Amino acid sequence: MRTRLALCLAAFVLCLSVPALADEADNLTCRARLTSDSGPMLDGWINGQIQEALVRANQRKPNCADCPIRELQKAIGTSRPERLTFVPHARFEQWVRAQPGINRCHLRFGETIYGSRAYNLPWLLPFNRRIIFVADSIRLYDHVIGIDKLSHFIREGLEHWQNIRHGRNLEDLIQKEFGSPGWQLGWNEHGLKGMSLTGVVSYADIAAGYSGFRFWTDLLSIDGPGSFVAYDAASGRFVQNRPVTLGAYVNDTWDEGVNYSVFDPALDREVAAALERRSMTRDVANCRALASLPDAQLYVNPRCLDADVGRTAGR
Repeated sequence: MRTRLALCLAAFVLCLSVPALADEADNLTCRARLTSDSGPMLDGWINGQIQEALVRANQRKPNCADCPIRELQKAIGTSRPERLTFVPHARFEQWVRAQPGINRCHLRFGETIYGSRAYNLPWLLPFNRRIIFVADSIRLYDHVIGIDKLSHFIREGLEHWQNIRHGRNLEDLIQKEFGSPGWQLGWNEHGLKGMSLTGVVSYADIAAGYSGFRFWTDLLSIDGPGSFVAYDAASGRFVQNRPVTLGAYVNDTWDEGVNYSVFDPALDREVAAALERRSMTRDVANCRALASLPDAQLYVNPRCLDADVGRTAGR
C-alpha cells in the first residue's frame, strides 16, 4: 500500500514544474555565506502593508470596528498558491523571493547537507523515497533562517490566532501541526509537510508559527496593550501607533542550525556523514539556551531541553 501511494505521489510530482512541495533549509552550510542583514527591508514591507490596510479600513463606513482586522489579514496574511503545485506560500515570502536587493544564501543541492543523493529530482521518488528542495536562507536580525519560515510565521501564526479566537488551545493546535508519527499523507510535519515526503520534521517550522501567533495577537488586538494599531477618537481614524520590527519575534528557534530537525534514520546517517566531512556538528550544547524561552516545550527539539541526553541532537 505504501509503495502504491508513493508511486501515485510520484506521478503527481512529475507534473509539477515549480519546486515548492517540500522546502527545507540548510543553515549550517549557509551561516558563513550571509554578509548582510535583511531585517529593516522586511520590516519595511510589513509596515507598508499596515499603512495601506488602515487607509482602506478608514474608508469604510463609520463604526466598522472589524474593518482594520479584516484589512490587515488581507494585506499581510494572504497566501497564494504556487503555479501548478497549488501549495500555498505567504505573499510575504513570495515578495522576499522576488527582491534582488536581499542578501541570501542560495545553494546547489549537492552543496547541502542533504545532497548525498538526488532528492531534488521528483521523478526519482519511487527510488529515493523522498523529495527535498532547498529554500534560500537569509539573515534576519542576526538570526539565520530559511525564507520558508516567513510563510510559517505568517500563515500558521494567523491560523493559530483565528483558531484560538474560536476557543481552541494553542498546545493542541501545535500538536496538530506536528501530526502523528508514522507514514501518512496529512498536511503536517510528520506528513506531507515533512517526514513522509522529505524525511525531515522541522521544529523550526513550528517555532516560526508560534512566533507568528504572537505577532498576529499584537497586530490584531486593536487598542489592546502592546497593539500596533489604535483608534484615534480625535480624528475618527485607525492609526499605527508604533512600527513593527521582526526583531521582536525572530529568534534562534527558527534556525535549523540551532533548533535541530529530526530526520528519517537513513537521511540522518547521510546528514551526519556530510557534517563530519565538513567538521560540523549538531552539538546540543548549542541549543540549550532555547529551553528558557516561553513555551519552549511546544516547539524546541526535546533533545535540546533534556539535560540528560548526549551531545548530538537529531534522531
